[in-house]
Amino acid sequence: MRVKKMSALALVVAAAGLSLTACGSSDGSSASANTSASPTNASSAASSSTGGQNSTSTAGSSTSGSSTGSSKGSGLTAQNRSATSGSMCKTDHLALSASAAGVKDQIVVNLKNTGSGKCSMHGFPGVQLVGPDGLGDTGPDAARTDASGSTVSIGPGEETRFLLRYIPSTSGSAKTYTRLSVTPPNEKVSEIVNLNDLAITIAAPSGDAPDVYVDPIGYHVGSGK
Repeated sequence: MRVKKMSALALVVAAAGLSLTACGSSDGSSASANTSASPTNASSAASSSTGGQNSTSTAGSSTSGSSTGSSKGSGLTAQNRSATSGSMCKTDHLALSASAAGVKDQIVVNLKNTGSGKCSMHGFPGVQLVGPDGLGDTGPDAARTDASGSTVSIGPGEETRFLLRYIPSTSGSAKTYTRLSVTPPNEKVSEIVNLNDLAITIAAPSGDAPDVYVDPIGYHVGSGK
């Protein structure tokens, strides 16, 4: 009986041991599975996070590149426009002279760019007749014609021109003017131009009908501007 009881007890103990071993094995396997799953999830999360950062960085670079390209494009356009037309011509950088137009009662006034860069002009100059006695001896202002002008660009050393027309006196009440006071378009500073033997003799101003007319800048003489 004792032997049988011992054998039965041994079987119970062995069975309990096997049960504990199985439980331990199951926990270890589960822990192992959790352990192996955790790095995988972490790696996936890290990869996802890194991808987001790379995507943001790329977008920022693309935006920056687009902005830079746009800025450079605008700069080049502005430079090309500046190189084409230049700034407005200033009286201080112009040398003025008068010459015969080859047509009776007309005078050409030349404006030469004495500056170091290209400049442009558009519209009508201001012109006033000046007598032989100086600025205190002034005559009428030239009236504008109906002609339309275009923007003219002149480089250093180049010229542009405008045409002055007048109606000579046919009566005894005449006045002779030997100079012109010329103000370039969009300028406030005038310059005196000597007419020399091209002096203008017109009737004394009467009423609203002018005797002197001016065309816009851009009169062409031959191949000139």
